[in-house]
Amino acid sequence: MRNSQSYFKKITLSASLASLSYIPTTSLAAPMLEEVIVTGQKRSESTQDTPVAITGMTSDSLEKFGFASANDISAQVPNMQVSGPFGDVQPIFAIRGVSMSDYSSNQASPIGVYSDESYMGPVYTHGMNFFDVERLEVLRGPQGTLYGKNTTGGAINIITKTPIIDDGFHVNAKLGAGNYDSRVGDLGVEGTLIDETLAVRAAYSFSRNSGYTENRSGGPNLSSIDFQGLRLTLNWQISENLNNVLKLTHGQNDSMANASRNEPRGDLNNGGAGLFGAVGGVVSGALLQGDASSGYMDNTGYSASSQNLGSHEVEDNFTGPLIVNSDMLVNKLEYLGEYHTFTSITSVSISDYAQKQNTDGSPERLLEIRWAVDTEAFSQDFRVSSNYDGMINFIGGIYYAEEEMDMHNEYAIYGTPPDVRVAITYPGATGYYPYLLDFGQLDQKMVTDKTSYAAYTQFRFDISADFGIDFGIRYTVDEIDLTYLNISREGYDGSPRGTYVPGNTTRHDEPFIPLNLGGDAGIVEIDLFLQNLLTGETTLDDILETGEIGYTHGPYTTDSSTPMSAKEQELTGKIGIDYRFSDDLMMYASYSKGFRSGNFNGGVYYRERDFDEAYARPEYIDAYEIGFKSDFYDQRARVNAAAFLYDYKDQQFINVVGVSNFLENAGGSQIAGLEAEIMFAATEKLMFMMGLGYLDTEYTELSLSNTETLNNPNDEIDLAGNELISAPKISGNISIDYEIFSGDSGYINWNVNANYQDKQWYSAYNDKGGYENIKQDAYALVNTRLTWRGINEDYSVSIWAKNIAYEEYDGYAINLQAGFGFDYFQEGPPRTFGLDATYKF
Repeated sequence: MRNSQSYFKKITLSASLASLSYIPTTSLAAPMLEEVIVTGQKRSESTQDTPVAITGMTSDSLEKFGFASANDISAQVPNMQVSGPFGDVQPIFAIRGVSMSDYSSNQASPIGVYSDESYMGPVYTHGMNFFDVERLEVLRGPQGTLYGKNTTGGAINIITKTPIIDDGFHVNAKLGAGNYDSRVGDLGVEGTLIDETLAVRAAYSFSRNSGYTENRSGGPNLSSIDFQGLRLTLNWQISENLNNVLKLTHGQNDSMANASRNEPRGDLNNGGAGLFGAVGGVVSGALLQGDASSGYMDNTGYSASSQNLGSHEVEDNFTGPLIVNSDMLVNKLEYLGEYHTFTSITSVSISDYAQKQNTDGSPERLLEIRWAVDTEAFSQDFRVSSNYDGMINFIGGIYYAEEEMDMHNEYAIYGTPPDVRVAITYPGATGYYPYLLDFGQLDQKMVTDKTSYAAYTQFRFDISADFGIDFGIRYTVDEIDLTYLNISREGYDGSPRGTYVPGNTTRHDEPFIPLNLGGDAGIVEIDLFLQNLLTGETTLDDILETGEIGYTHGPYTTDSSTPMSAKEQELTGKIGIDYRFSDDLMMYASYSKGFRSGNFNGGVYYRERDFDEAYARPEYIDAYEIGFKSDFYDQRARVNAAAFLYDYKDQQFINVVGVSNFLENAGGSQIAGLEAEIMFAATEKLMFMMGLGYLDTEYTELSLSNTETLNNPNDEIDLAGNELISAPKISGNISIDYEIFSGDSGYINWNVNANYQDKQWYSAYNDKGGYENIKQDAYALVNTRLTWRGINEDYSVSIWAKNIAYEEYDGYAINLQAGFGFDYFQEGPPRTFGLDATYKF
């Protein structure tokens, strides 16, 4: 049995993670699963003594699985998905159905990402620190005590390597090459500069390839990688009890952005209505040029489906580099007393992001976006943790953070005029036609300042050697100021034309009021207008609205709309109990509450809004979980499992309607699920790992605009009962590790791993309102790695392949039919393979 002091060290931190590995041995002893003890966020702990659902990998595990970027994390984590709509540097994480569908660069993820205990707010920086990693930790479920805000879904901890004082001089190097002209390299050098006092580590990493998407319009391939990162770490033992670790990280990315795939939805066989319905056949034969092979087009007349484009082939005229620069300083000062440990974590980060995205995925100029944002952030965390001999111990602290984000986006639309055939594919849009001729671009500038204060504590009560209680609470004050907002209309050359926010004095939150009959933009749908007039659906006000046509902006100005501020004060926390039936079996149950801060809409709109319309409320999760951790069969087998139920309120997500996008709150949803992680050391040479996840999700209260009735903004669809976004019912992973040869000079290890994702929706609409294609059907990815290692583990040579079966799948999708006549997709990577070599001394 454990004494209370050692038990508390292992169990109080619900934010840490132990990673498990199997070490082959040449002795005759039975194989055993080794448990790795790690220093987590607040204390050291063991996986099997921690009453939370956690998964993690050490640097050895990451190497075995061929980890290359943040997008690889979900391959071995049940109930987790990762999509990369803007490349590897900007992953979007989903855990247990809690996701972020918002692509706006000013939005914070509900999955907290931390690098060396420092919170990384901007989503576009989340992929910039995944190099020279000591271990990764994924905590599933709300982390509302020790982590605080924006962790309604969980937390991902990146712990990078720290040099050990008086541990000699060490070098690790890696070089690799693969298809698509891939080149990768890592170099780490560390040693002691002053005996017993100061050690230093310098690490450099680069990853490049020529891109896996061919642009048939000419030019370089898209979806490429061009990343490099540098980190300097100083470990200073100031005195016997006082230590300081300083980490300076610089990362930069200059790759060609991911290609967009255009799937046209404008049906040329749609006879339309009214006058066009009567002459639909004549128009189809006389006015419609080309496109006879597919029968579908977007609103410029482009039909990707008739161009015989293969997988990872596009015709692109605009996509440019995706540029991210990130500089981060993290300083950890720690004093170890006899009964208390005092810790200070200070972080400063400066980053910027810019991208040219050909969102329409075509050679036409339908929708081209320039994204840009600059961010400066600072955070400070002071905490104290106890190390008493009695039954009670605690962690407590105060936290402060501030972030300033300056966003500037430009949306160029209809540089190619709309095709006249839109009168057939979308009859209701005919009144829009004149205003899309030389519309120009929308220029959006937005500055927000965020400040967060928090005080937190978590107590551990060891009632007995086997029974314990955790109780934690956090009080958070979040303030956000919208200090500047301007949305203007410009020419394609940037010349000013008018300003919507501020300046739109109409009552319409639309870029223009189209030609219409009684408020119906389908000016040719006379029979429908007469029918609506007779039934009373068209009123006198609608007829008067016919005279309100034209652009809704006022004179051009660089002035800001009225500044707005929001302040949220929240109590979150956790209570949990656990009982150890034996040294090999522990069960736990917990209730936790998490919240994600509110935010101002980072999308485009056209009328200065009241606070309630401009601000998305915070979201909340009440989570109930029960689980167990077990070792058996002489520690050769391990099963960890959990069941959970979430009550999810006010989930934030982006909703695209026409040429507008809105940050919405879902009224309510529920998530129930199961998951298990299984490990089995079958023999000294054979190791199995498996993860299983099951989710049952539904929106209990949600209504959104019906984008199929473009001219009726009050028409909504009831989406209650639909599944949540990025929440496949079943997910799983498996890994088989086998030592196929062993000799005096080394051994050969073969790893095969796979992960499976069931069908998942990328929109809350699911299959309603024309969104039936915004999904991904079930698929599986299979990877393999064959490695020769020297007998002293000082060098290795590996050949590897990912997505062996060349599975074609989409990681992201948006319905853009209402404004542009197509669905937007981001395709997952194809099969990749390569060779790499490592050396250590």
